[in-house]
Amino acid sequence: MPPVRQIRKYANRKLYDEVKSSYISMLELSHLIAEGKKVSVFEDASGHDITFETLARALYERVKWYVGSADNVPIQAGRPSEPFPRSRLESLIQAISSLRKR
Repeated sequence: MPPVRQIRKYANRKLYDEVKSSYISMLELSHLIAEGKKVSVFEDASGHDITFETLARALYERVKWYVGSADNVPIQAGRPSEPFPRSRLESLIQAISSLRKR
């Protein structure tokens, strides 16, 4: 089983990836989850596990990014003609759901 990637969330809302030793965005975090990486997010000041809340936000950011990128996609009957990347979205939802079961 691959190790769980530790992410710290600072008071300024920045996320720090301890493996990369650099800051990452919510969208980058959503890419990690979509790739099947296991992550845990902790609040730096308190040490509280905020993984569920942060992954829910990452899912929101990913959907927002997709909808924003759809502005450049040809429109047919008011909808993008490109199919929604459901497999990636479903993997994010599945990851978040598995956290609730802990």
